[in-house]
Amino acid sequence: MPAAQRRSILITIFGIVGLFWFAFHAVEYVYARYDALSGYLPLPAPMGLGGLFQAMPQWAALALTFTIWTGLLGALLLVLADRASVLLLALTLVGALVTLVWGVLAFAQGLTVLGQINPLFFGAGQATVALGLWLFARTAKRYGTL
Repeated sequence: MPAAQRRSILITIFGIVGLFWFAFHAVEYVYARYDALSGYLPLPAPMGLGGLFQAMPQWAALALTFTIWTGLLGALLLVLADRASVLLLALTLVGALVTLVWGVLAFAQGLTVLGQINPLFFGAGQATVALGLWLFARTAKRYGTL
């Protein structure tokens, strides 16, 4: 196979890192939304998005939910070297930027810690990971390795 058509090991590495990132937050999301699960296997104290979701306005909670689940699917498609991952990761980035806007607004109002999570750093982390994955997937698609 020509060099431009081979699958890059970086696609696998970026995809697995993104998959772990969004899978971790998906588990936290499930625990935050379904209280019955916390009785079976409680998360350690610093983890969990429950306090954050309770303090978020509805639009920000929807954006964060959208970011987590589209990011998980986009990262999975990146691991599978599917070109649709570029579109899903772009949508993830949009959701993450909306979440970041809420984090900035919360920080400006003096809400620095919500449920043991700093909303500004959390939103910035989501946006940074989504941007990095999207840029990598877009570049890999452009050069024909995805």
